[in-house]
Amino acid sequence: MDCQYLSDEGRCRGAYSGFGCIGEKCRTDREMPCEFNELGFYCRKFRRFECIGPANCGNFDDYMSFIKKREGNQASK
Repeated sequence: MDCQYLSDEGRCRGAYSGFGCIGEKCRTDREMPCEFNELGFYCRKFRRFECIGPANCGNFDDYMSFIKKREGNQASK
């Protein structure tokens, strides 16, 4: 499987950033493409350098809450 989010070290740079590749179980490539996603990482909707996926970005509060939740999870590791 060829994954655009896989780093040279075998870590995920996408939705599961920092974790090892989960291969076919990953939903990233199966998710509906986002009309606001530019170059795979820029969100035109909220003008931020991170796309969090169409399921998580209903409004700006949803977007920021997803980012803060993920940052909290990474800080606790």
